[in-house]
Amino acid sequence: MRTGYGHMVLDDYVAKVRAVREDRSKRLASIRTRKQALAYQEEVLKAIRKSMFPRPRKTPLNAQITGVIERRGYRIEKVLFESRPDCLVTANLYLPNKLEGPAPGVVGSCGHSADGKGEPLYQAFCQRLVRNGFVVLMFDPFNQGERDQYFALRQRESVRSSTHAHNMMGKQLELIGEWFGAWRAWDGIRALDYLLTRPEVDPTRVGLTGNSGGGTMTTWIWGVEPRFTMAAPSCFVTTFLANLENELPADSEQYPPGVIGAGLEMADFLIARAPQPVMLLGQTYCFFDRRGLQEAYGEVNRFYNILKAPTRNSDLFIGPQGHGYSYHNQEAMVRFFAHHVKIKRVVTVRKTEDLGTDLNATPEGEVIPAGATPIYDLIGEKAGAIAEKRKKLSKTDLQKRLVSLLNLSQRRTVPHYRCLRGTAEGGDRLARYAVETEANIRALLRKRLAVPANSHTLDVEPTVHVYLPH
Repeated sequence: MRTGYGHMVLDDYVAKVRAVREDRSKRLASIRTRKQALAYQEEVLKAIRKSMFPRPRKTPLNAQITGVIERRGYRIEKVLFESRPDCLVTANLYLPNKLEGPAPGVVGSCGHSADGKGEPLYQAFCQRLVRNGFVVLMFDPFNQGERDQYFALRQRESVRSSTHAHNMMGKQLELIGEWFGAWRAWDGIRALDYLLTRPEVDPTRVGLTGNSGGGTMTTWIWGVEPRFTMAAPSCFVTTFLANLENELPADSEQYPPGVIGAGLEMADFLIARAPQPVMLLGQTYCFFDRRGLQEAYGEVNRFYNILKAPTRNSDLFIGPQGHGYSYHNQEAMVRFFAHHVKIKRVVTVRKTEDLGTDLNATPEGEVIPAGATPIYDLIGEKAGAIAEKRKKLSKTDLQKRLVSLLNLSQRRTVPHYRCLRGTAEGGDRLARYAVETEANIRALLRKRLAVPANSHTLDVEPTVHVYLPH
């Protein structure tokens, strides 16, 4: 619906985030000593942990291996585990042949590919790692690969892609006070739990990497899971402000609740783990603004220097392509991880293979027929438990709660409104009004008119009908 005021909310938030950014920049510039850096780091960690609340209790993984694929120099085990009770996660474990002892491990996080762990690019970086002696666990996110939560749904328009489905789950979780990104991160944490049950893995050398949406989860998980010893997020890290100014769409898992209000930027999720090794990966023509990536790396690198981190504990690589985990970025990541686990000779893997649906860990290639409980039922159980405990409010208390929640004025005054030029639609004459609600924000109202001449005042009938488009 064209209103003529399309950027007012965006511009208002740009101004607010710029103010937060200015305060943060001053704070970072004032940090010059190790003591100051550690104090800032502790504040960052508190805000990050708060954004991931509530953190569920760890329950048995009930892991099982459902098949094995033998390849030249390595094998792939098809793995199922439960990140929560009845919440099945499908994964592939890449294991080098002829290990002489515990090897370094890596957890791989998928970007927004319908094929999940089966996406050829993600298979490729797993193959490059395993050919260099790493044990790699790549798992499917919700609604990718074998984890379609809406498997039984015939009408799929609202969940037609992983991004649509993620936002559907995110909206439902918000209603019970939880964040979808924390659910995604929990899958990654439990994937690490499984990886560390394997005797082939050295728990003192464990990396985390992923591209795009996987770069998102690499960044968030890195900030909260200290058992990871190195990380390489690809094609995600920039600045919150750059994404906002550039009008990038974002899934619900891409904005941790409260962190911008706490004065944080994306770089702070990396600063939170300083001086542990971290490499930022991007692409020259990525839609995640490389200016923001370079700015984030500058902040991270300066922070690492204050803490006197070893050489190459913070690094940056920008590939020559558009958005994606190209082989340039994959090889840079492998070299970085190999350096930090003391692998002296890195094998360059020129050609990788696509194993497609052979990687499936479930009989039908879907977790719901295999016995998983869909996420909307898990959310429904939590919503039911909340409803049982909820105290019903009186009408007066409900009004007070809404006024407080929506930050409405206590004064019973009519806000200033503008009578805009009317318009026509479907043969009807519509009046248009702009109600000034806050700062430079106007709520746009349209009113169907019985008498066209009455469009220049905002008189309200005894019975009011409000139409809210989907």
